[in-house]
Amino acid sequence: MKWTRLGVTGAAALALAVTAAGCSATPAASGGGSDSLTVNMGFSGNTIARNFNPFSLQASQGTFGFQYEPLFAFNTLQGGKFVPWLATKYAWSDGGKKITIDLDKRANWSDGTKLTAKDVVFALEYVTKQDLPVEWKFEYEKAKATDDHTVEITFDTPGYARLRSIGSIRPVPEKVWKGKNGKTFTNPDPVASGPYTLKRYAAQQLTFEARDDYWKQKVPVKTLKAPVVASSSEIGKLLSGEVEWSGGAVPDVKKSYVDKDPKNHHAWYPTYGGTYMFFNHKKAPFKDVHVRKGISLAVNRTELADVGNPGMFKPLNLTGLDSKTQGKWIDAKYQDADQPKPELAAAQKEFAKAGYTKKDGRLVGKDGRQLSFKILEVTEFADAIQRDKVLAQQLKQAGIKVGVEPMASAQLDTARQEAKFDVLVGGAVFYNTPYNFYKDMLHSKNGGIWTNYGHYKSAKADGILKEMERAGDDATIKKLSAKLEKLMIDEVPAAPLITNGASTQYNSKNWTGWPDEKNPYAIPAPWAGPTDMVQTILSLRPVKAG
Repeated sequence: MKWTRLGVTGAAALALAVTAAGCSATPAASGGGSDSLTVNMGFSGNTIARNFNPFSLQASQGTFGFQYEPLFAFNTLQGGKFVPWLATKYAWSDGGKKITIDLDKRANWSDGTKLTAKDVVFALEYVTKQDLPVEWKFEYEKAKATDDHTVEITFDTPGYARLRSIGSIRPVPEKVWKGKNGKTFTNPDPVASGPYTLKRYAAQQLTFEARDDYWKQKVPVKTLKAPVVASSSEIGKLLSGEVEWSGGAVPDVKKSYVDKDPKNHHAWYPTYGGTYMFFNHKKAPFKDVHVRKGISLAVNRTELADVGNPGMFKPLNLTGLDSKTQGKWIDAKYQDADQPKPELAAAQKEFAKAGYTKKDGRLVGKDGRQLSFKILEVTEFADAIQRDKVLAQQLKQAGIKVGVEPMASAQLDTARQEAKFDVLVGGAVFYNTPYNFYKDMLHSKNGGIWTNYGHYKSAKADGILKEMERAGDDATIKKLSAKLEKLMIDEVPAAPLITNGASTQYNSKNWTGWPDEKNPYAIPAPWAGPTDMVQTILSLRPVKAG
């Protein structure tokens, strides 16, 4: 099974699962009133490593959220709405050079002791001193606990842009971690603040047990079973009810799963980012804005959205943002900046400005050569290869010859970093504000990394981003975002294609209260951010028998 990806290499904004393979799952109880739930979390490989180190890149699924929790988060489905967690609130002062964080006084560790501000400061300093590879690491001047429930962090420059990273700090108990090597310690028996403790470890299944003393609320699902699920057996286990919650991207999910039992089978792939066509700005003809505009105009985004999973995705706004989930940030003049269908006449006008004309069905330049290029794709990503081939056929209608070249992931990463490619198709994620999204994609220093895959360079974009970094209010951020939205439309540094959705299937036979389009309180994928996962599980309610 292919799990929803962020892009060619994957931006570290969500905890993403990869292709899962393994043995059969342990069946869940099938009758109403069960207090257990079986979830396919997307373990990589045939066995599960007993590694619950929240600072490790190899940490097992279930380490985050169910065990280790963040200070706070933001709901990208609701335009970056603040989600308090271990911290109840925060306040900026000194022009953004200091943030004060108030912790929830109820928070405690699974051994019954209190979680304090000292644990937060310890985790922050621990990550910095040991240079651990966590995605939330950020630069700061000083961190201190002013009392048991208050943390102060100071910066030498305004720290507004680091807010998401600050919220993502995942405290650990100092008494457990002091003196431990964060790069090698596997933390086999975790002491954490989340709603579950590890009840049983097996190479093919983790079993989590709800804490009776969980600080936030009563945990409705008492036992959470997380087995390894083979890709070939996932749909069968979903249909039988053996697996009740999954984050796999099931092909044609409406037909293969939802329609089999519309009352109980549900699939929701909420938008957390988008898919984009990245042009190599260091190479002709992609240096020419008219070529980039022409290619973008020739794309049938509605058709692309339905490749592999009809009805689950939709065309992106040409600003790069999603009109529905990011609409509060999109300037009024761009709210309808969509291009669901190809506009070939307009595309030909743009190509003409670049010196190309269409002859005998071929788009040729002044040298008589047909405009042609290759899209590189990861060999194992069969669904992405299929999408790229559809894209190639669409561009053929404009007279462009496009090939799709599969290659090993490591080889493609090198090609991207060294700008040795024509075009890539990959993903980017949304955040609590547009700043990080546009910084990932447009900042000159991010060429070849994050999501500036095309090595785009613009002093104008860099200047706007620098202003946004120092912006501490939504009105200013939106005003500056409008300038970057205009740049996306006018210069097409990358061509927005379709939304990326967090693939989720769930069964409401035994449990109700799942997030959905009408109540998007969380991204329900079991590999999503820590607060999303926990909010989902804490919001479930058992369906009474009979």
